[in-house]
Amino acid sequence: MTIGIGAFGRKAGAAVLAAWAEAERRATGSLHGFAVFTVLGTDGAPVSLECQRGGLATIREQAEALARMAEAEVAGVITSGPDRSEPLSQFLAAGRAGLVTGHRLPNLATADGPPANRAALALLEKGLAPRHAVEAVLDGNPGLDAGLIAVTRSGIGLADSAHVQGRDDLGRALIFAEDRRYGLGLLHNSITPIDGLAAAVAAAGEAVLRRA
Repeated sequence: MTIGIGAFGRKAGAAVLAAWAEAERRATGSLHGFAVFTVLGTDGAPVSLECQRGGLATIREQAEALARMAEAEVAGVITSGPDRSEPLSQFLAAGRAGLVTGHRLPNLATADGPPANRAALALLEKGLAPRHAVEAVLDGNPGLDAGLIAVTRSGIGLADSAHVQGRDDLGRALIFAEDRRYGLGLLHNSITPIDGLAAAVAAAGEAVLRRA
């Protein structure tokens, strides 16, 4: 998978959408295809929109649902080229404790059996901070072709496996407000340009969070 974006804070949903739009505007490669966009709703339960083709343009066709999701305080997306294996929900794990998105193949099984993203979500549910959750899963599975982004209502953490760190097409960004009222992170691969893209995409999302 090409890019994963996650955010927490007021209007985190809108921030992820803004960052995603900037990625599609600036980059070429494996974009404008499948997507899973997920937020935690006002009742704490996950809400998702999915598509196999068209990326953000297709998701925007569900305008009424998207308007509500833009207000969410925890949000994430994973998106790449078209036509991925069903169910698409396998690529982004979510529960009341938070969500786990990422890039490459975050749905790959760990040595213990569960998919990497669901293993990280289980650690969030046990109270681990997002950073520690993703690092625990990937440090224990260095050969996985996966990078993970974990998001809760008060934090975000991201990491790539040792295997993924060997690639030469990676981008990443992680931004926090000085008072930690918001945060946004992303990981990407297989799109160009590489230099400067992650920073520009993150800046577009942070602009929404800063104003909220």
